[in-house]
Amino acid sequence: MEQDAPRKVALIAHCLLNQNAKVCEGAHYRGLVSPVVEALRSRGYMLLQLPCPELAFAGVRRWWAVYEQYDTPAYRAHCRRLAQAIAPLIEQHLRRGDEVILIGLDGSPSTGVRFTSSKPDWGGRPNRPEDDWQIVPRRGVWIEELEAELARRGLPPLPATGWALDMGRFDEAGSRRDLEQFLDGREIAAGSRDDDSAAGEPAAP
Repeated sequence: MEQDAPRKVALIAHCLLNQNAKVCEGAHYRGLVSPVVEALRSRGYMLLQLPCPELAFAGVRRWWAVYEQYDTPAYRAHCRRLAQAIAPLIEQHLRRGDEVILIGLDGSPSTGVRFTSSKPDWGGRPNRPEDDWQIVPRRGVWIEELEAELARRGLPPLPATGWALDMGRFDEAGSRRDLEQFLDGREIAAGSRDDDSAAGEPAAP
């Protein structure tokens, strides 16, 4: 790729490239989530790993949690500090005309993009029954704070989707299909914009 040519950049939730960062029993792959990496690399994306706010905040021995348990002033301040640290890099890519997308982890209380986990009455001893939570359509706490920091800098919302790893019953085939449709839709849209630009150019003499 030429030095000044626009790049395709994918910001990726930390645990999609490092399953060791997940809570106990939360990993579904050894190391990285290979279907995500393969889908992005085959389409020419450069991969940038986001930090894991939960790992930095609560460590590797943390309990399972839902959105409401991380929706605290201390955790939001922690996420804002991380967002302020990486926002200049994202801004640099956007200002130079790179295509930047975000791949989160749907169902995650922190990194959910389309969905997060919710259970307002969770607390105390972590002896919850299996699947005793709800999946609701909203961002996770970390993604909310990251997007707020980008908006504060006057940057547009990033096109985003999530790999549905934390949705209770993981469906890899469905997750792969959703991701590929998202990526291919962006390719089609980009091709249409290129055609429109070419049509608007004056004919060569």
